[in-house]
Amino acid sequence: MPPPGLLVIHTEGDRVRGLGHVSRCSAWADEWSRRGGRVLWMLDGDEAASGLIQPGQEVRIMRWQNGVAGSLPDLSAEVTLVDSYTATAGALETIAAMAGQTVFIDDLWRGWPAGLVVHPAPDQRPPEAPAAHPDSVWLEGPRWHPLRGPFVDLSPRSPTRERVERVLVVFGGGDLRSIGATMADLAHAVWPEAAVDLVLGAGQERPVTSPHLTVHQALDAAAMAQLMQDADVAISGAGQTIFELARCGTPTVMVGIADNQRANLEQWPALCGFIDAGSWDGADLPDRVRKGLIALGPARARQDISERACRIVDGQGVRRLFDHLGQVSLGPGQIPDRFGHAEPPRIA
Repeated sequence: MPPPGLLVIHTEGDRVRGLGHVSRCSAWADEWSRRGGRVLWMLDGDEAASGLIQPGQEVRIMRWQNGVAGSLPDLSAEVTLVDSYTATAGALETIAAMAGQTVFIDDLWRGWPAGLVVHPAPDQRPPEAPAAHPDSVWLEGPRWHPLRGPFVDLSPRSPTRERVERVLVVFGGGDLRSIGATMADLAHAVWPEAAVDLVLGAGQERPVTSPHLTVHQALDAAAMAQLMQDADVAISGAGQTIFELARCGTPTVMVGIADNQRANLEQWPALCGFIDAGSWDGADLPDRVRKGLIALGPARARQDISERACRIVDGQGVRRLFDHLGQVSLGPGQIPDRFGHAEPPRIA
């Protein structure tokens, strides 16, 4: 596509609601900036959320999700991207009417106004999902997931080690359920000789240090990618981080920490062998995590998972979307399948 103009991002996130929306939107924002465009964030969030945004990108902090015509600024953007669970139908229609092209990010098979809809989760559309707008184009599957810059062009992963020597424990940008330290202790119990890396958000209380445990806080994307590539096994929340771990080929035990992560828990085991340990508040969580870690012990199992995961997430989702915005080969109602081929329009 030609040099871009203005990209406006409407999203939400903070220490309470989590930072997943802001993190994945930052991947699109940074690529847009790299291509020479201007980025404006309409952000309902706190300083933790705004801290994820690169310098040089404008940020307006406001509660925009209930906005209607006249209450939202007319920004006349070339592309407007919306990533929100709470925006009202009226606000979405108003935003779409102001944009040259509108991209909606979908996790829950919501009914959206006319536009481009990116659904990066690996699940299939359920029968009870709202009917798709006849003028929408849906881009579905993990190949469309936005990954931050350091995850795009990775060096090859090192050969699989015979023994598990490093375990990564990461629950997004803030460990909202405060279970990271407990999971790190479980990893140490299973593999006493392994080094354990625990990632926490900025300002989180650090656990008591021990020789086997290294605590990392407020990591940037490059440091996170390096930890993932160095790890033999990971214990992770089942949100956006799963796509980064797949890109790095890191065999993972997944723990659900939010309702919207159900699709990942259900689909990734069949996709590449990641292990579903259930919900963070399950009474049997420690036992399920322990069994999952043991299952990932054999080198052959980890090698197979790593190869399959890397094939599913190739890191090109951001580029793929922006390149697609400059194409005219797909008409309204057409849906590129998970391998990039155009399917016939989907009729609900």
